[in-house]
Amino acid sequence: MFLSLYAMPSDSAPSRSLFLVVAIAVLLASPGASGQGLVDLLDRARTGEPAFLSAGADVDIARARKDLAHAALLPQVSVSAAASKYDRNYHTRLPGFPDADDRYRSASQQLNVTQALIRVPELMAVRQSDHVLAQARHQHDGAEQALKLRLLTVWFDLLAARDNETFTTRQLLTLERQWDIVLRGNALGLYSGVQLQDARARLEQGRADAATARAELAVQRSQLELLTGPLTLERLPVLVEDAELDGLLTDNLDHWLELSASGNPALQAALSAFEAATAEVAKQRAGHLPTLELVASYSNNGQGAGGFPGQAGYDIRQGSVGLQLSMPLYTGGGQSARVHEAVAQRERARHDIELSRRQAVAEVSQAWLGWESARARVAAGRQTFDAARAALLQAQRGLARGVASDFEVLQAEQQVLAAQRDYHKGRYDQVVATMRMRASAGLLRDVDFSALDALLAEQSAPTAVAVRATAMETVR
Repeated sequence: MFLSLYAMPSDSAPSRSLFLVVAIAVLLASPGASGQGLVDLLDRARTGEPAFLSAGADVDIARARKDLAHAALLPQVSVSAAASKYDRNYHTRLPGFPDADDRYRSASQQLNVTQALIRVPELMAVRQSDHVLAQARHQHDGAEQALKLRLLTVWFDLLAARDNETFTTRQLLTLERQWDIVLRGNALGLYSGVQLQDARARLEQGRADAATARAELAVQRSQLELLTGPLTLERLPVLVEDAELDGLLTDNLDHWLELSASGNPALQAALSAFEAATAEVAKQRAGHLPTLELVASYSNNGQGAGGFPGQAGYDIRQGSVGLQLSMPLYTGGGQSARVHEAVAQRERARHDIELSRRQAVAEVSQAWLGWESARARVAAGRQTFDAARAALLQAQRGLARGVASDFEVLQAEQQVLAAQRDYHKGRYDQVVATMRMRASAGLLRDVDFSALDALLAEQSAPTAVAVRATAMETVR
């Protein structure tokens, strides 16, 4: 699957209203000199988002524990050394033996080597560590997919909030002009008091809407900064104007469900967790089995004097090699309890697999329905936008012929701005829904961000030039 956008030639005449031209130009505002695109924002989020960094630390922990499990099967070598200085005074209790005072030194060195020959629990621990590491890696992949999806969602929510703020600001200007027209017309007897009150009510509502939109824009910007840190964005881009979204190569939901079943990071992590729990059961059951070790040692001991007065010192060198068998007979029921605990944990892991599978199905299905809904809204929004522009052109012509009023022209301009805002929002939602399906299947990659960056138009960019993003890899 891949995401592609095709810019279609405009089939409607350009608006003759300077006000409308300015409004649409604002909607097409481009990023400022900061040049912070999605790729740059993703890099910043990766280096500062705590949940993602925590998942990376979990991988390092699991890797260290795997090395620790392997270490238990490798030779254990230790060396020890000691040196002492003695000041000894002898006083014998038998007559005829003289007392003595002497000073001497002693030193000893010892080398011990232990090699496990039969240790079934440690073998099971090594197998378990492989599954734990795989689980941590899948969880890290899931955290990365979640980070990417969250960044895209917040980013397009920010663009939608920008569009709505632009719309409400321009709508407020229109309502103020309408208020002036109705106010003058009321003074001339052309509009009634009811119409005057209605115009005033709509003006006050427009002011409230503009204030709400400004607040929402600030909130969405702060949500983005939670992921990326402080932003220096001056102006925000918009998807290429007059573009039609073709979000998927196939419209088969079952295909996406299959991709999610084989690639959903949370489901894969749950499967690895079950394998780790199974290995834990085997490890605890092996606690009843004997262990066999090869034990070897070499020592060197020296002392400057013997144990009794007049005895000479000595040097002793000694080596030994042997087998050591250990067999647990009774542990107070502790080992059996650990086996029962491991079995219960394995059952919980089994249920977690089913839970993860159901959640993956729900995620893909919801994203699919959202994509279909957004695609329908995009198609309807385009038609509404074209109809609104045609109605505006008709109103302008009627005004020139004297059969329409300025009030009707202003209303038509409002409809155009509202239709364009809704059209843009549908396109944003369609992109996010597509990326949500990709994330559920573990297929949301960096190249997708590069492709989307290429589809964010700058103000000076032509809107009728065909643009196609094929960088998003085909899902096979």
